[in-house]
Amino acid sequence: MWIGRLELQLEQVGARTVIARRRHQGPLLVQRAFHEEDGGSQVYLIHPPGGVVGGDQLRLEVELGPAARALLTTPAATKIYRSRSETAQLTQRCQLEDGAILELFPQETILYDGARAQSSTHISLQGGAQFFGWDVLCLGRDAHGFSEGHFAQHWRLERQGRLLWSERSLLDGGSAVLRAPWGLAGRPVLGTLVCTGAERVSLEALRLALGAPVAANGGETEMIPEVACPAPDTDWHSVTRLGEVLVCRYLGYSAEAAKRSFSAVWAILRPTVSGRKAVPPRVWAT
Repeated sequence: MWIGRLELQLEQVGARTVIARRRHQGPLLVQRAFHEEDGGSQVYLIHPPGGVVGGDQLRLEVELGPAARALLTTPAATKIYRSRSETAQLTQRCQLEDGAILELFPQETILYDGARAQSSTHISLQGGAQFFGWDVLCLGRDAHGFSEGHFAQHWRLERQGRLLWSERSLLDGGSAVLRAPWGLAGRPVLGTLVCTGAERVSLEALRLALGAPVAANGGETEMIPEVACPAPDTDWHSVTRLGEVLVCRYLGYSAEAAKRSFSAVWAILRPTVSGRKAVPPRVWAT
């Protein structure tokens, strides 16, 4: 059992965002930090054991000072292994001061059959801070899928104490929701992308980038297909705007397809929301 904790504080110093403070306990580390041309920081996070087992506790705490700009990602997928009884805990807490921009884009999480885990992500924004984040979840890694186990996930996004968006999901291995048309319809990969400051974003442009249906009236909510579930062997995308929060969904068969879709959305969102050119981390190409 591992207990890993990483605390990062990033500050804007001159034209660059730098890691002003870094503290870690156990196997949760910064592998490397790079700078984009505009001075924004790209930080690679690693978990050297390479996988999470029952009872592990991994906690990431991030603080961004005023006007700091940081993109956090990982070089490899997070693998959560089978557990007979104990539950792994994955926690992320991020505090952004006025004008800060955080992009939290980890590689996918793979739930092995029989895995037990809880994930919690809490983002707190001050003033005009902005957040982009995604999560891609793979249920199982072979033909057995996710026939047993349990995964609970909670997202909470708030601005100056006011709730912007919150979501809880519970996935039990072998449950009806994994197979039913009203659930995941047998698709083992699901993803969510969230972005604040999306009032000026064209939903039609995002849907075209994703290949999702385009609303005839430019509606603010996600498209509901005419059939009860996506056609067999196809991926499904949706785009929804809830106030200033944009939520994109992926439901399909490939983590790589999910990340390609979300990257295409990010390439539109970043210039529109923050006025910055989208610069994919080098590690995404390896």
